[in-house]
Amino acid sequence: MLTGRDGLLAEARTALVRADGAVLIGPAGVGRTALARAVVADLTPRLFAAVWITATEASKAVPFGALGQLLAGGHPALHPALVHSTVRASLAQRCGATRTPVLVIDDAHLLDGPSAGVLLGLVQARAVRAVVTVRSGVSAPDAVVALWKDAGLPRLMVPALAEAEVGALAEELLAGPVSRSTTQLLWQWTGGLPHLAVALIDHGREVGSLVRDTDQWRWRAVLAVPAQVADLLDRELEGIGRTGEEALAALALGGPLPLSVVEAAASPELLADLEQLGMVRSEERGQQILVRLRDPMLGAAVRRRMSPARRRRVSAALLTSTRQTTLHGTHEMASALWAVHAGQPIGPPELVRSASLCLYADPAASEQLARRAWQEGGGASAAVALSAALVEQGRAVEAYETLRAAERDAEAVGDRAARVTVGTALAGHRTWVGREPRQAYDDLRRLRADAEAAGDLAGRAELAAVGVVVQLFSGEAGRALHRARDLLGESLPRGAHLRVTLASVAALVLTGRTEEAVRVGRAVVAAVERSGSSALPQVRGMAGAALALAELWRQPIPTGPVTDPAAGRWPLPPDPLVSGLSHTAWPLFDGYAQRVSGDRAGAISRLRDAVAQQAGGTGMFRSEATGWLAVTLAEDGRPDEAEAVLRDHPVDAVALVPGLRPWALAAIAAAAGRRVRAGQLMNEAIVVAHASGCWLVELGYLIYAAHLDPVAGPARYAGRIAEAIGYVDAERLVAAGRAVIALAGRNPTVMLEHAHRLVDLNMTGEALKVADELGRQAVTTDSVRLAVDLRARLGAAVHGNPATVAGLTARETQIAGFAARGLSDREIADQLVLSVRTVQTHLGRAYRKLAVTSRRDLSDALRPVG
Repeated sequence: MLTGRDGLLAEARTALVRADGAVLIGPAGVGRTALARAVVADLTPRLFAAVWITATEASKAVPFGALGQLLAGGHPALHPALVHSTVRASLAQRCGATRTPVLVIDDAHLLDGPSAGVLLGLVQARAVRAVVTVRSGVSAPDAVVALWKDAGLPRLMVPALAEAEVGALAEELLAGPVSRSTTQLLWQWTGGLPHLAVALIDHGREVGSLVRDTDQWRWRAVLAVPAQVADLLDRELEGIGRTGEEALAALALGGPLPLSVVEAAASPELLADLEQLGMVRSEERGQQILVRLRDPMLGAAVRRRMSPARRRRVSAALLTSTRQTTLHGTHEMASALWAVHAGQPIGPPELVRSASLCLYADPAASEQLARRAWQEGGGASAAVALSAALVEQGRAVEAYETLRAAERDAEAVGDRAARVTVGTALAGHRTWVGREPRQAYDDLRRLRADAEAAGDLAGRAELAAVGVVVQLFSGEAGRALHRARDLLGESLPRGAHLRVTLASVAALVLTGRTEEAVRVGRAVVAAVERSGSSALPQVRGMAGAALALAELWRQPIPTGPVTDPAAGRWPLPPDPLVSGLSHTAWPLFDGYAQRVSGDRAGAISRLRDAVAQQAGGTGMFRSEATGWLAVTLAEDGRPDEAEAVLRDHPVDAVALVPGLRPWALAAIAAAAGRRVRAGQLMNEAIVVAHASGCWLVELGYLIYAAHLDPVAGPARYAGRIAEAIGYVDAERLVAAGRAVIALAGRNPTVMLEHAHRLVDLNMTGEALKVADELGRQAVTTDSVRLAVDLRARLGAAVHGNPATVAGLTARETQIAGFAARGLSDREIADQLVLSVRTVQTHLGRAYRKLAVTSRRDLSDALRPVG
């Protein structure tokens, strides 16, 4: 499987023909051997004959050990001076007088010195052509190094696969599209090593961890170590000895760790050896050096081999080595797990906080910590944490029963504070799991009245804050904003104040006051960041998401929130996260932002991801993900798929954006050619948005409705759009509204002006609608020229000329164009009177510059837009 290696393969083949060979250098597991096999596989049999030699640790101990198969009579009895001529004669005998020997030396870094000297002599004498693989990061014989330093063989680096290449590999193996989050998981879990990726994909398909959902393959399980990979990793781990594995165990239980902590388990010399072997890597972060395992797969393999006794011993050692260190975030959570593993005492408050820290990134660990806290008398807060962890794992009934048990306990002892805590959690469960926000709001109102009657001001404030959030997610942003402002005028506990402020930011956006939303959002983000480790990751993530929502309609290219690819449904801060994975764009926001900018294909891919993620756990944005995906699919001419999405993942009562369902149904009706019905449904969506006080949403719906009928729609809705603009300061959306008003005026010059403004604001989808109408109305030479100019600019705005942007030469562009049309290498060579090798070389370079891995991807990369 050589997905992602087309360019490198073409370079290596060219080097073999023109430069007498090549040296392929890369880390262990990167696929050097597979690439070498592919290089020689297509050699013309009547011209070349390949002879394969594999160097090993065993052959390294014997002079000329690797060349034994080429030494007549056995190498021990052969004088060293005769080895070169004997090998050369043996190759001639094997290959015949008419064929050139191609000597393949796999793992040449393991050659014994004399064998390496013979290889160098053969290459320098041009007696053979050579394909040599060498592992990077390890020492090699001087004669092997001389192959590229002195003999002139090209040295081609074989890197780990990039994220996109792992995605292409997965799509090839699974014969279908793979979600981007799953691609990121596979890539980060395996470090981009092809053999690990293939094994993990095969394993996932076999055990059901890889499932087809929303027309994409996605991973739905924790990281596993396939049996064939486990055997390889076990052999690798056994080679480093007990002390080395002890050091890796520390990193597997708590990495990344500060260098000082790792050195308590491993000497600096051992740590250097592990880094040389590529098993650990270090990075400078702030004022300290962090050490981590090379990839999560190795960590899983180490944990799999760890006995309970070793886990206890290593956990205790980690606690001891970090006792003088103030731990935050990931390490704070890890230290709680160390205490649990080591059997050492730890208080319920610390356990509950640690459970909250890893709730979304590792819900199983969160459950373990919360359950321990509840068993040790953690009370209501422990029950709430445990319930949240169970919900994240899809165990909603068990989560509800946990809360009811805690409620009975609180009532039995008359603990009012505990009753408020559990009652708030039950209302949340009814909202996010039961999808009954209005009933939950009534429950909170009754609880609030009870707290007020009892003089429990803190409980009343907490319940009121949760009520604002529930009201907001009932599609009532206007009322939620009014209530939030009343509450913010009171003295609220810190947590309640933060919750109400975040809700007010979202409500401000929906009601059209984005400038105020940005100001408040920046203040709350700054406040959360100042609080440092005391703020939970999900709170910090949601603060960033609220600000990003405010800036979406004000910035041409907004900075979106990020998440952990294993968690996905919730925005999280861009720190090293609990799962050990690097952050990625939050699919929900990323997909919607791409839709706003006119990139339907990108939006559909990301929103499919979001729909699947929001379907589980506390899917706060389930309706938004479903509605936005259905609309975008319908706009892309796929109403049947849009209907299937709405059927399988219905828009329900929990919705931040009002009117989502009629909007989605209108888009489907329009795509099916039912324009009258589409108009009726859009009017229904407009009425719902207006009743909710959501001027920004109403303006968006009015613009959409106007474009449903490009002839009469702009004139019909222009007045109402102008009114809505008076309440909305979202620059990008206002520009789209003014463009509709310009369409109603039917003045080509004015229309063109607004279209260019939309391009400047990265609203190319809306600009294309204006361009279409401008072209339809063009009746004079000047208006035709204006339409053509606009179309030309739109093409540049979306992608420009892809070949020019990527830096392809004229010949590379020509050959890539033929390949994109489906011509084979031979057909292209015949067309252009070139050799197949030359075509492959140019095509390989084009692949690299365009960052694609197949002819199918090449076609998409070169397709003009506009």
